[in-house]
Amino acid sequence: MFKCVRVKNFRAITDLRVDGLSRVNLFVGHNACGKTTLLEGVFFLIGATNPKLPVNVNTFRGFPYISPAVWPTYFHNMDVSIPIDICAEDAKTGEEQRLLIRPRYEHLRVDRMVSTVGGVASSSKDDGAVNGLELEYATSENPSDKEQSSVFVRDEKLVDEGTKTRLSGTFVIPLPPDLRVHFSEVQRKKRVHEVVSLLKEVEPAIEDLRLLDSPGLLYADSGATELIPVNLMGGGIMKLLSTALAMLNTQDGFVLMDEIENGLGYSSQRKLWQAIFSWAQRLNIQVFASTHSMECIKAFSDCAEAELFGGEGKLFRIERKEDKFRAVEYTRELLAESLDSNWEVR
Repeated sequence: MFKCVRVKNFRAITDLRVDGLSRVNLFVGHNACGKTTLLEGVFFLIGATNPKLPVNVNTFRGFPYISPAVWPTYFHNMDVSIPIDICAEDAKTGEEQRLLIRPRYEHLRVDRMVSTVGGVASSSKDDGAVNGLELEYATSENPSDKEQSSVFVRDEKLVDEGTKTRLSGTFVIPLPPDLRVHFSEVQRKKRVHEVVSLLKEVEPAIEDLRLLDSPGLLYADSGATELIPVNLMGGGIMKLLSTALAMLNTQDGFVLMDEIENGLGYSSQRKLWQAIFSWAQRLNIQVFASTHSMECIKAFSDCAEAELFGGEGKLFRIERKEDKFRAVEYTRELLAESLDSNWEVR
């Protein structure tokens, strides 16, 4: 678990440090203040030896293409002369983990834009231009033992080189993940009943979940004469299900959730936060989440105030003034007072 995180020169963020992290952390703030970028930075760090993560995150965001024009967009102001620098300190050992991301130069010509999902679009680049990213990961315990990897385009295909085994986190975004893959793992661990128990809080009729080989969809048994595809049961069910599967598959790791409120009303948000706090404790997971919703903040505050979860949750407001960033921690008392007085927290 991290006690502080610092992100420098990544997308819009020049330099942002967050101290005093807890087990469950909620980030709020105006649009373009850096909330999503902060979550992405943490995701890159916890999977630092997987060079495809930066590409995967863009794919999650609905931008699956890679071209010479895309690589500089990871760097602040597209200035590739300054590396992206992401570091965090372990809460228990004090060890610092650090990831540096630099541009990769290659003296060859690429005449096509390559899609990470198989499509192509025409583009070109000149010799010596940026054609990828180089990642370097090290810890303060063994600073000379640097793990290096890279991702780039070769012969119109995305190529990655270097180690890829270190990953102990899941990124849950507004778009639902591949439920089949996550559910299969939960089923293998015999934990389906825990997912069903959470969903019953929102839809009491749900009795079971089943993954059918044909047509390869996840179905819910709600007592009707036939099973119902969970994709047809509404955004609230999908949000709860994707979060439950992510946490049950990430024991002793990290779960990151962007725009956690999407598709959920207040009562469902409160039940979701109760589950997140409970599972984070039981499964030893550190949670990083973001929201724009006052209802979500109120639901979070209500759960954080509960005696069972005392001290386990913190809210941070990310503030941006031009190119200056800072994280302001709201104590539980200040947050409660702000909500009671209708102060603007977001």
